[in-house]
Amino acid sequence: MRAAPEYATARAAARLVGDEAARTRRRVRALRRHWIPRLTEVLAAADLALEQAEHEDFVRHRWAAEARRTAQWRGDERGRQP
Repeated sequence: MRAAPEYATARAAARLVGDEAARTRRRVRALRRHWIPRLTEVLAAADLALEQAEHEDFVRHRWAAEARRTAQWRGDERGRQP
């Protein structure tokens, strides 16, 4: 008779842990199938956009430096930017 309440408590705890494990497996599956691929694509697009912006910024700085050098060479101190 004493073992019955302990058994019922242990069984209920095991059921709760099992249910939580099943929910966790579903969450992990959703992450792997849906969220991780989507976020990976978004990250790749953001990386590409950042790389493009950095390249454009580099080119603008190079053009501005070239314009300053040309203006100084001509004696135009304003150093017009393109």
